[in-house]
Amino acid sequence: MKTKYIAILVLTVILSGCIDVLNKKDLSAITEKDVWNNAQYATAYLNKLYRDNLPGWDQDVAGYSDEAYGETGILYGQLTTNSIDTWNYSSIRNINIMLNSIKTGDLDAETKASLRAQALVLRAWRYFQMVRQYGGVPMIMEPQALTDDLYVTRNKTSECINLIIQDLDEAIQDLPWKWTGDDEGRFSKATAIALKGRILLYYASPQFNPENKAERWETAYAYNKKAAEQIETNGYDLYESYENIWFDEMNKEVLFVTRYQEPDIVHHWDAATRPLSEAQNYSGANQPTKEMVESYPMITGVPITESADYDPLHFWRNRDPRFTSTIAYNGCLWELSGKKDRIQWTYQGSSTLNPSASGFYCRKAINVNFTPYDTERSSTDWVEIRFAEVLMNYAECAAETQKYDEAYSVLKRIRKRAGITAGDNNMYGLKENMSHNEMIAAIMLERKIEFAYEGKRYWDLRRRRMFASEMNGIKRHGLLPKLKGSPTEFDNLKDKVDIEKDYTTYFKDSIVVLDQKYEIDFQDNYYFYAIPNKHLEQNSKLQQTQGWDNGTFNPYE
Repeated sequence: MKTKYIAILVLTVILSGCIDVLNKKDLSAITEKDVWNNAQYATAYLNKLYRDNLPGWDQDVAGYSDEAYGETGILYGQLTTNSIDTWNYSSIRNINIMLNSIKTGDLDAETKASLRAQALVLRAWRYFQMVRQYGGVPMIMEPQALTDDLYVTRNKTSECINLIIQDLDEAIQDLPWKWTGDDEGRFSKATAIALKGRILLYYASPQFNPENKAERWETAYAYNKKAAEQIETNGYDLYESYENIWFDEMNKEVLFVTRYQEPDIVHHWDAATRPLSEAQNYSGANQPTKEMVESYPMITGVPITESADYDPLHFWRNRDPRFTSTIAYNGCLWELSGKKDRIQWTYQGSSTLNPSASGFYCRKAINVNFTPYDTERSSTDWVEIRFAEVLMNYAECAAETQKYDEAYSVLKRIRKRAGITAGDNNMYGLKENMSHNEMIAAIMLERKIEFAYEGKRYWDLRRRRMFASEMNGIKRHGLLPKLKGSPTEFDNLKDKVDIEKDYTTYFKDSIVVLDQKYEIDFQDNYYFYAIPNKHLEQNSKLQQTQGWDNGTFNPYE
């Protein structure tokens, strides 16, 4: 039965055009032995695992945070035990089949080691996705047969972390620092090292470490410092252009990537995020909140609340250059669809504009050259980990171990690349001699800005247990521009309006509440979700998580 299953899976890959069949006429004759004795078939199996398990543009978690507005039970305190279902065991079974079977084949040792190492990173990634949501889960490390005991218990969270790290440590030994040619985008040594650093940071953070055990922070610090040094020594670095990280694909900052290629492997990020006038069949996602917009400092690095140069009526002036790369606002230049000198309007009052509900659009990773038709088949790569994250992980661990000079150095480096001015004191707008809490707050704010709309903010809020301090009890807001005069009259002259001179002549901005029904109410037990009832019913040995339906499993052990 297992042989038939594997053969069908590989056959599916072959028929999808992923590899040549080498004139093999009877595809149904492929056996399990064929797969693991043939590098092409084994690679095809691995390629299918990549496609089935990599992260991508469909994460849609901006609305679970203060980045964007979204009606979600997570933020409104409305989750049930069945709300979050990330039970990856069918995928893990497929990975385990490869890890177990490839050892028995006739491939040369180097090929076996390379293929196995990549599969180990995939398994580590899949298990980490579950552990960061549920805490401990059953760690199944071999493909289960029908004769095996299928009723398994949850491993302790600490056991899960150790086994995930063990997979990554083994993979690191057999992966190259970089791939070339058609293999670009496969997991490298840098991928596995960066992912391990992220996981150690999580395990030291308040979500997993409410007692703030110092040894976890020391372990995470030592590893992430070494990771940053090793990765940089081997040719990775911050890319010069923050805005073009997404468009100059496979640049020196990219460590963990999901590659897309039109027409077969595409996504809808551009269609979902662009204004409706420049998209097709989608729109309205990832619209920045007023709170997110106000998070960006001035170009001097100074917060807007502390800068004499900040003008709330012209809030876009002299801001951190990452603001312009990420936020589209009323009257800004945004040459979508290749339209030269195109101005983006978000004002209320025109029935044809379908303006943003928040008054803003996200412009990060939006390809301005795409036509509306192109937006439904975007091929921009998803970058899951870039070198900036490795540096920021290192900075946070340094701060938590009272090595503040090292944390300052990283923050300055990140801000310098962003285009923030150094200032006379060479502090890039950072407060000197910050306290411990001030430094941690500065690091988390920098992460919020640097990784905006990259699927990081929601997980950072969980990891640092920040929902109570950052979001609970509030409602998110937008800033809607309204015309002071006639929409028809303005339509006739809007292309000639200079918003730097005439913005307040034509517009008045109004603060609007986006969370109309409820305040944010993220519950404390949400830091580790419940296992859905259907999985408990299928396996009587599974314990429910503490805090959910009389659960007895402790996710902190």
